[in-house]
Amino acid sequence: MNANATERIYVFKRFERFWHWSQAALIITLMLTGFEVHGSYTLFGFEDAVNIHTTAAWSLVTLWVFAVFWHFTTGEWKQYIPTLDKAGAMFKYYLTGIFTHAPHPFKQT
Repeated sequence: MNANATERIYVFKRFERFWHWSQAALIITLMLTGFEVHGSYTLFGFEDAVNIHTTAAWSLVTLWVFAVFWHFTTGEWKQYIPTLDKAGAMFKYYLTGIFTHAPHPFKQT
């Protein structure tokens, strides 16, 4: 292996990356077309802006529905359930450890 080669480490799954960037693109599209529908500027023309805005809105809703489906079918929903497993370590870190530059008790994601 080449000494200068780097290894890619993916923190998030492929769907999570797709979901994030699709959502970002759709929200930016909604903002641009929404301002045009409002009359702030003219870029696409009113009728095209309304059509693009409506399509982007339904695409975003579809993406959210699919994300909820994905969370429940893959078991990813479990990460949102609060637990008290390591609450003691967290309290100790935020009460004293953060001021003494102690290592963080949890792996950063």
